[in-house]
Amino acid sequence: MLALAYALTLASMAQVGVIAALTLDLAKALGLTAAQIGQGLALFSLPSALLAVPCGALVDRLGARRVLVWSGLAGALADALAVAGGNSSALYAALLLSGLAFTGISVAAPALLAAAYGGARQVRAMALWSTYAPAGFALGLVLGAPFAQTGHWVQPLALHGALLGILGLCALALPHLVQMAGLPDRAAAMRELALVLREPRVLRLALAVAVPSAISYGTSLVAPAWLARVHGASMAESATVVAAAKGVAMMLGGLAAGAVLARAGRRRVLFAGLAMAGALAQALLFWPGGSLALASAALFAWLLAFSGLGAVAMAQLPALAEAGAEAGGNRQGRVSGVIGQAISLLSFLAPAIYFGMSGWIGYVLLAGCGLAMAALALPEVAPREQS
Repeated sequence: MLALAYALTLASMAQVGVIAALTLDLAKALGLTAAQIGQGLALFSLPSALLAVPCGALVDRLGARRVLVWSGLAGALADALAVAGGNSSALYAALLLSGLAFTGISVAAPALLAAAYGGARQVRAMALWSTYAPAGFALGLVLGAPFAQTGHWVQPLALHGALLGILGLCALALPHLVQMAGLPDRAAAMRELALVLREPRVLRLALAVAVPSAISYGTSLVAPAWLARVHGASMAESATVVAAAKGVAMMLGGLAAGAVLARAGRRRVLFAGLAMAGALAQALLFWPGGSLALASAALFAWLLAFSGLGAVAMAQLPALAEAGAEAGGNRQGRVSGVIGQAISLLSFLAPAIYFGMSGWIGYVLLAGCGLAMAALALPEVAPREQS
């Protein structure tokens, strides 16, 4: 169950990495500029920014399995649309549909894991799943990089669509774990959603998850070009460094954080320490006076810290979802939707913010201030609630 939920989320997020790797090919084939393709990538985050919270309510009503199946198939259809259309309009429509599929998967998967597991296993599952964004971006780079600047942009999109479609069909084997006993009327559902949105701890958790995610996303977008420009590496070399660091660091960080969290007491203290380590790693990554080896090591350290930040924050979700639920009810989907919407809103803004800066001091100040804000926002969960 964990492997399938994680694989579906990775594959859905990989769409961004595939398009990023094929930017020059798509620009040449479809008559677009690189900036226009970057604007098109913003469409991927738009559905989550608008619909993540309603999608959470839908997960609570229909069950995570149905949402995962249909979202996986919608992602496959998006790639087919891009390939069959062969023009800019088809690409934009495909990115929008891919973003809608990602919304369903990224909301339903953590709700499924929160309902399926308990205790230390639940913490480890949520910690591993929280690494999906950088790891999925790296997967997309791996799929698209072999075809970059060859003119063969159709093949990686077709491979990605086939992967999502297969995983979506595999989700039929999942059990119905997130489903309400009855279907409440719309007014009751809206009242429950309003209660979730009025809870300060839920909103603080959403901020603690979303800010590091947006920093990581922005770093991923500018790091390859920064390493190539400052340290004289080729774009292929710097993209490989970023993809390798993401793939290894996020998996190791997620597993290690899950093991530590199962025994951790004060999670806010752990989160604050990881935030400080992440800010230092960001400074070394973008410091122009360093070397490529130092920047690569700093990138690896940042990703380890980020994976830990996501794991600590997401480990708070089950307790907060259960704390305010009525007897027999569940709110995993709604709480997950609030978090997903916060991530998507900030991720929608991240490309414009990061591409609007050019100096390393701006990158470092943004990361430092953002991580400090996230550390202050993380809500306290009592040991009784954790257990």
